[in-house]
Amino acid sequence: MKLRVAALLVLFLVVATAGCAALFGPSAEYPAIAPVPGAVGSVAADHAFEFEDGAETVGVTIDAGVLAGARTGQKEVLIRGEVPEEEWIAGAYRAQVLDPALDRFYGDLLVGFREARDRRGLDSDRYLELVAAAVQQLPYVSAPGTAAKYPVETWADGSGDCDDKVLLLAGLLAREGYRVALLVFLPEEHMALGVGCPAGYGYGGSGYAYLEVTNGSYVGAVPEGIGNGVRLASSPLVVPIGNGTTVYGAAPETATIDAARQAARARVDALGPEIDRRRNALETDRRRLEALRSAGDHDAFEAAYARYGADTAACDRLVEEYNRAADLLNRTAANRYDRAGAAAYVSAQPP
Repeated sequence: MKLRVAALLVLFLVVATAGCAALFGPSAEYPAIAPVPGAVGSVAADHAFEFEDGAETVGVTIDAGVLAGARTGQKEVLIRGEVPEEEWIAGAYRAQVLDPALDRFYGDLLVGFREARDRRGLDSDRYLELVAAAVQQLPYVSAPGTAAKYPVETWADGSGDCDDKVLLLAGLLAREGYRVALLVFLPEEHMALGVGCPAGYGYGGSGYAYLEVTNGSYVGAVPEGIGNGVRLASSPLVVPIGNGTTVYGAAPETATIDAARQAARARVDALGPEIDRRRNALETDRRRLEALRSAGDHDAFEAAYARYGADTAACDRLVEEYNRAADLLNRTAANRYDRAGAAAYVSAQPP
């Protein structure tokens, strides 16, 4: 993915004398939506997405004044005095997710998700996966040099960067009572969603399972690298959103899927070169057999042929193992929006 380099850098600081903070109000003033009175009407935004064995479409009618206010309003943070960077970054993101002007947008959008939940009989884990699938499948579009969007902008645009999509998903899940947080990787300029989970399944001791929102991914699966192969090496700034208490109970199951995928990837990486080496050796042996046959050396031919047959069978077994591992990778990737189906497939595979 292409990183949004300016995502965390466009919040400008206006620093006043520390001793004068009381004269100018709070030490930090965060963005807020001021609906535009002259913007009349509404904007319809429906999005289709894959989920489990089918597809869903969820939409909302957005108040034009709120959307215009989100698009045109200032998104800078005004700092008076000395405020730690992590504090104002967390405050800015919370302000964008929890802005009161978004309450109607969230409520109306969640009507569609709840209808799908009730129709499908989803438990809390699968419902989280449903909402996550919708946001993950919004196209990733980088916008270098611009501030993060408000969630209403991201849904209206039908696309967004990593922070845009995470803010949207965090706002939706927080309002449904889930324990969620933003995982902000400052050095790598990346953001993921933290999902409350059972003990032992959190990312880096954060207490939250990692959820990549830029693309389809299982809860708890951490990518090997983000844009241009950058690896997540820093400890994230954890920014809790809302007061939800519902955790993702399927984290042990997704951990099993992820472990199976990692093992399968390791086998594919190891077996590929070994199979190539053996096939090259078999081709050399085949030519030697032809030479022995042409020379009429029956005893040497029979001995070499027996070895050739055994080596061919051994190579075929490696190919079968390679194919099983590759199939697991392909099937679990195809089922990335169907955790239950992927888990059933993984559990049915031979050890």
